[in-house]
Amino acid sequence: MNINKRRPQGGTTSPGSGIMKSAKALMIAASITVSLGAGAVFAASDDRPSLKIAMPSTWASHGPTVNSNFGARVAYSIYDTLVWRNYLSNADGSGSELVPGLATSWEQVSPTEWDFAIRQGVKFHDGTTMTTADVAFSINNTYGEGEEPFAASGTIASVVAVDDKTVRITTKNPDPALLARMATVMGQIYPQAYYQKVGKEEFGRVPIGTGPYKWAGRVAGESVTLEANDDYWGEKPPLSSIKFVEVPEVSSRIAGLITGEYDIVTSLPPDQTRPIDNDAATEIRAVSVENVHMITFRQYKDDRPQADKRIRKAMALSLNRALLADKLWNGLTVAGTYDFAGYGAYSMPDRGALPYDPEEAKRLLAEAGYDGEEITIRIVSGYYTNMTRAMEVGVEMWKEVGLNVKLDIIENWGQMGQEGDAYNASDNMWMTDPGGGMWFSWGREGGHRLKDWGGTPPAEFAALGTAIEQGSDFDTRMKAYMGLLDLWDDLVPAILLYRPVEAYGVRKDLDWTPYTFFYMDFRANNVKDNG
Repeated sequence: MNINKRRPQGGTTSPGSGIMKSAKALMIAASITVSLGAGAVFAASDDRPSLKIAMPSTWASHGPTVNSNFGARVAYSIYDTLVWRNYLSNADGSGSELVPGLATSWEQVSPTEWDFAIRQGVKFHDGTTMTTADVAFSINNTYGEGEEPFAASGTIASVVAVDDKTVRITTKNPDPALLARMATVMGQIYPQAYYQKVGKEEFGRVPIGTGPYKWAGRVAGESVTLEANDDYWGEKPPLSSIKFVEVPEVSSRIAGLITGEYDIVTSLPPDQTRPIDNDAATEIRAVSVENVHMITFRQYKDDRPQADKRIRKAMALSLNRALLADKLWNGLTVAGTYDFAGYGAYSMPDRGALPYDPEEAKRLLAEAGYDGEEITIRIVSGYYTNMTRAMEVGVEMWKEVGLNVKLDIIENWGQMGQEGDAYNASDNMWMTDPGGGMWFSWGREGGHRLKDWGGTPPAEFAALGTAIEQGSDFDTRMKAYMGLLDLWDDLVPAILLYRPVEAYGVRKDLDWTPYTFFYMDFRANNVKDNG
């Protein structure tokens, strides 16, 4: 069955007929592929459809902790987690219900001990059977790299295989967010023997998990391919293969969708989608994702203007983020905060973002004695939808209050280094609990934004975050969470721009629901070809 019903213009062969056409073609493709999955088998024929997806970039490593926007799209099909977040528990793909995954059930046996019953008979992509030892190793190793168990979590003391059916997780203190943690990359399971044999870097190049699709190769700078894992423990994968193609130009992605070259295209600016809107066979499926685009300050540079919180706050107050959100995203989103609807009862949607207040910005700049010194922001071109456009407008807004901001636009993350005074970034909700998001990135041990403080968060920030992480009752945690949001608005470690919108271009006859995260799910319950 061919998932593409239209032939691309120019008489080229429809790519929906499969990734490879013959054994000879397979050999040619393998010769130029950087890495092929261990034990990968290409079927000569498969009546299931294949998908071809165009996105701005592909990622080099797809190890179990990959958190890049584009790497995560691929990795979501490779790995399964101990606990599963059911995004489809809400029809719009925003559900936060936690249900069994590779653990069939769990029980809290003491304030700091949880026993997880592990699903039996699950196979890894290399054909080996998943054991409780693999589960314990994965969680211990994922962030702690085998030295200190789960250093990045800050709460897990140990993970042990009690027997061949049970894994016990012991936390340093009562952890109300443990199940939510196990539904993220922190709960992804992979084979201990293979990881230890090849090492972290090689594992990232040729990953192995238990997911419905397995690694089939990468061509650097061009594409990543997955193929169906027919030994999957769940419902059989509905696709024979998925190919993620690197297409940096928006116009090329749109044209490829309309001509039938691609089935899905990602990362489309909402104000550039008219060709798809006018095409009878394609449509836009847009969702505001659990992420915030930001400009992050290198505060540790003590001799630079951004080391002064008054200057950082002035930059935030003089940037009309509500206007940027409205104009750049066609009214589909709002100015950004670190509060997310997925936090459930903890969410405070009415709290809002820092206001647009250029007069207060001018006052703060005068108080700080700012003398017009140049402030440089480094931006990776094309990585974040609308980022360059937003900052080009921002430079003019900052100029109006006397700020001298220069953009340093670079080609890729490899060029980022530690140059400049600030840089473009984004951050995710991470888990369905306020212990995720801001605290997860900026405060807890191993947080990937700690470097921007200079290595250690302010003492008050650390105290409030710890209260969220360890608090045993709702009121205590809620009070600490509100305090952390207030402290953020005072310190302004980064300018939170807006909640980005992920606008996918999709064939209308492809039944597929995008989620409120960057994950793309092609499991049996979320994709069906109606063509």
